[in-house]
Amino acid sequence: MNSRPHNLKSEQLENHLLREILPQYRPGERVPSEVEMARQLGTSRTTMHKVYFNLISRGLLYRQSGIGTFRADRAEEPALRMITAVMPSLHLLNASQTPNWFNHQYTLEHFADAAREDHFMLNVSFFDHDRYSVDEAERLLNRGDVPAFLFPALVPELEPLIKRLRAAGKVCVGRYFKPAGFCDSAWFDIENAMEQAVAHLANSGRRRIALLDEWRPELPEIPHYGYPVDRYHAFRRALEKAELPFVSELYRFSLGSGADGEWAVRRMLEEKQNFDAVFCGTDRRAFGAIAALRKAGLRVPEDVAVVGVNNESGSVGCDPPLATIDCPFDRLARMLYELMRDRLNAPERSGTESRACTVSFLWRESAGGAPPAIV
Repeated sequence: MNSRPHNLKSEQLENHLLREILPQYRPGERVPSEVEMARQLGTSRTTMHKVYFNLISRGLLYRQSGIGTFRADRAEEPALRMITAVMPSLHLLNASQTPNWFNHQYTLEHFADAAREDHFMLNVSFFDHDRYSVDEAERLLNRGDVPAFLFPALVPELEPLIKRLRAAGKVCVGRYFKPAGFCDSAWFDIENAMEQAVAHLANSGRRRIALLDEWRPELPEIPHYGYPVDRYHAFRRALEKAELPFVSELYRFSLGSGADGEWAVRRMLEEKQNFDAVFCGTDRRAFGAIAALRKAGLRVPEDVAVVGVNNESGSVGCDPPLATIDCPFDRLARMLYELMRDRLNAPERSGTESRACTVSFLWRESAGGAPPAIV
């Protein structure tokens, strides 16, 4: 996965050069150096180097060694158009939600990469779930230069705003845990991957599988808990298909951090609960689960198998390497961008569209058993 951070400031500068500065120079005419341009625009040499590199890569500038940088003799590319990504503010999220915020960041980065191919520039507007004001909504609605809005983290509070944006002719797309009826959406379909993971554990002799996730069955199934609710039901269906029991004592509420996963497993061990596998709703919980098992003198996977979700960067380097459900944020982001592009190209289409992004079980040593045969 490409984890390069998306530098919005450099893209804004690039757009400024395309619109305001390069037209002042004739093809073949020397333009200011990176240092001169950085000083002129009040930015760093590093940032301006990125801007020049992109413009050279796109054939709009060229360099002559020892002489300088020149405007290329070619038709100028179309001006960049703006897309606004509406993101939840990080300070509102608790420990369980923070990893999900970074997942939204991954979606944002990959979406931006896809959008650049069609000359879109992405900026970000942060909002507070409980303080999203009417004035802020009006500000977004009045931005005539923004034809489309991306919502990497759809939540119910945004539905009225999205309906207003769509009624005003704006295109809205977002990531949800299921098809969203109020705007075009893409979502991870975990059903088959969950079946694969549980089937592998069952086929390797596991019979009592614990589940650590951030939802309690007694809570209402509101969209805020969408992903853990989805995992919970998929897990139960997978157990049933594998003819394994669901043991309520082995379902533990656990927030998103490694410390929470470690605490949940430690509590089960203190209670003398009998389990031979742990399925964790995130890789971070799984890291904590492995730490708790090791501290208790148990071996992974010989005594207890462990599986996570997300295929985070640390999962390969984990000891043992962590089996996980691989969620391809790059593919999901591409789906979101294609939904947006298709809607911009055919704004007269009614209704909403949803596309499912399939995920897969990625075997590694923590799951035990032999790697599943590739079909």
